[in-house]
Amino acid sequence: MAVIAPSPRSHRARSPRRRLFAGWLTGVLTLSGIGLAVYSLSAPNAPAPQLPETAPPTAQTPAPVAPPQPTPTPAPQEATSPVTAHPALPQPTPPKLPDIKAASAILVDAVSGQVLYERNADVERPMASTTKVMTGLLFCENVKDDDIITASKYACETGGSSLHLKPGEKISGRDMLHAILMRSANDACVAAAEHIAGSEAAFVEKMNARAQELGAFHTHFANPHGLNAPDHYTTARDLATIARAAIADPRFSEVVRTKKYRITRSKNKADLMLKNHSRFLGKFAGADGIKTGWTIPAGHCYVGSVTQNGWRLISVVLKSPDYVTETARLMKYGFNNFRPQVIAKAGDRLGTCPVKGGVLPSVPVTVRAKVQVVLRRDETPQIERRIELSPASAPVVAGAALGSLEVLRDGREMLQAPLVAMVSSAQNPAIMMTPGRGPWKSTALATMILAVGLVSLRYGTRFAALAKSSRRRRSRLAESLRGDDRLR
Repeated sequence: MAVIAPSPRSHRARSPRRRLFAGWLTGVLTLSGIGLAVYSLSAPNAPAPQLPETAPPTAQTPAPVAPPQPTPTPAPQEATSPVTAHPALPQPTPPKLPDIKAASAILVDAVSGQVLYERNADVERPMASTTKVMTGLLFCENVKDDDIITASKYACETGGSSLHLKPGEKISGRDMLHAILMRSANDACVAAAEHIAGSEAAFVEKMNARAQELGAFHTHFANPHGLNAPDHYTTARDLATIARAAIADPRFSEVVRTKKYRITRSKNKADLMLKNHSRFLGKFAGADGIKTGWTIPAGHCYVGSVTQNGWRLISVVLKSPDYVTETARLMKYGFNNFRPQVIAKAGDRLGTCPVKGGVLPSVPVTVRAKVQVVLRRDETPQIERRIELSPASAPVVAGAALGSLEVLRDGREMLQAPLVAMVSSAQNPAIMMTPGRGPWKSTALATMILAVGLVSLRYGTRFAALAKSSRRRRSRLAESLRGDDRLR
């Protein structure tokens, strides 16, 4: 039976092409690996992903406030519309200003901090027991209701308004907070300060640090209770700022609106009933705080709060001849002449921010807390909101600041609020890359290609020689078989 051998000619025709292809492949792999390795190792790193920013003490940042004027001027009247070529329209009659005789006074929106009225609001003055607004804020941030506070001999010796603590007396955190804010107990302030910071002096340092964080730059504390001290002062504007931060804590807000409260104590059990020192509570509809104060240098001081129809205003009067009457005048002026307009609420989806290298290509953004502006009731300005976002890089954590929301009135900026991620977006595991490099710059990928190229370069000629030897043996075998067939 005849055996058909492969044609030697076909082997000779294919051999040059195979050798050419093997050499070409080896060169391409080697050069590609070297190039990618050098490129990936020399590529600059991108900046690290942004971490969440610490939340600011307020939900929104009002536009800069004008310097104080010698006469009271409500802030909304200062805003002017851009000049246009149209004829001037008749302007609404400004509301009548309240008759305020206090040395300093201010009225602000509790949410935005927008100023509705001010009088000498940046003049530094002693503030007496309104100091305890900051003491109460730090207390709520550091002490739980069921914590037990033990009074020291030093705390019990504090003068002025007092809870009449006895050395070694133990009182719960909840009861001590009521004593500080309702009875205005100075000895309770010192006992709380020692419990929180170890000493009164260390606690005062915390008070001053917290004031700086809130932007109360014209405030300095020398003690936690407000008794006279040379280096103890604030301004009406700063005190309103501190009060806005304090009422954001539900425990603080609950205590300052309470009129009567019964405490439990381990000693001096004859003194259990606390009565709020504020005479403003119950005298004005919606009154819900905040703190009284009086010393001879400071005069009568009061930080007031009123909530009507869900809208809360905060007032401050320092050295007032009648804090109840003047606080009522400020509140009437605010509620009768202004109205709030909500721009956005926490949880509202306001847009999406692109995310590079994330499991999610983008994340929705919102505001941390309600954003609102205050307008005069007789005005209808054009209110716009503008969203500014910057592309983020994965991972993005829910709550991370990704941009800002700007509120404009007739084209002029009124305030800004941070925009934060509503959800998290982890780094995409399918993209195996070093930080700041794309998938084709991966060191791992470049190293693999380089290794293949080097192996091909090292052993390529040997493999080609073996393949050539194999083809020669097959060719000789085929010729031998054809010779045998002819002999038959």
